[in-house]
Amino acid sequence: MSNIRLQKLVEMLEKQPHDTFLIYAMGMEYLGMGDLNWAEKYFKQVLVVDPAHVATYYQLGMLFTQNNREIEAQNFLEKGFELAKQKGDVKTQNEFRSALDELLY
Repeated sequence: MSNIRLQKLVEMLEKQPHDTFLIYAMGMEYLGMGDLNWAEKYFKQVLVVDPAHVATYYQLGMLFTQNNREIEAQNFLEKGFELAKQKGDVKTQNEFRSALDELLY
């Protein structure tokens, strides 16, 4: 693990293992490194801690789209869309709708 940012996140996560922001940050860091398996692991861990973390549904939807796992991508994008709708977040709903449209059409 040569990524200094990743090492710092690991250290912070050891002290605060249920911190949604840190877990999500780990997923994003692995995503940026191209390690989709570890990114998926951390994004799914976010949803265990906070099942309403909308951004995570988007990241997982995009990750599964990249891996040609269309059914999983669609499921996560639809769930994220519904959560954004419940929160009244129109901008985020539109982002999910665009991602779903690209995936389905």
